[in-house]
Amino acid sequence: MPDRVAVLIDGSNAYHAFKSTFGSGKYSPLKLARELAGPRPIVRIGFYIGAVTQQMGTDLYAHQQRFLAQLKQVPELDVWTGRMARTGQQWYEKGVDVKIATDLVSMAYSQTYDVAILVSGDSDLVPAVREVRFLGRVVENAMPQGRKSWHLFQESSKFLAIDAALFSRIGV
Repeated sequence: MPDRVAVLIDGSNAYHAFKSTFGSGKYSPLKLARELAGPRPIVRIGFYIGAVTQQMGTDLYAHQQRFLAQLKQVPELDVWTGRMARTGQQWYEKGVDVKIATDLVSMAYSQTYDVAILVSGDSDLVPAVREVRFLGRVVENAMPQGRKSWHLFQESSKFLAIDAALFSRIGV
């Protein structure tokens, strides 16, 4: 029986990595998950992102609202939105990393998956990855080569490089 796969996508982190690496951050999370899982059955695809506020700009807000509405129409995707908070002039996502970590660990404890594919370059997720691996689960970290987190790379079971050829198949 093939390994059951859960794909957890850090939406903002992936967007910025793809934009800086490939010149565009526009991609299909569903296609990305299917490409990374290959022939293995997918039991869950989680997409996590901070919800832009109107204070951040009406155009940005409207664009993200359209994007999230499109994602929520895809039955295979579980879309979770955190919030945005401002410190001075800088905006930060709040709650996104914690939710990814919580889902990663809780699904490992409930034996929902055999392999988690984590699409993120955020080293804040390392403690959750360690816990999941301690439980005997596999964690594959997927990012463009130049945007991988050294700490996630070290703690993950395997690194999946998202290259230009793969991005051309998932880009929109």
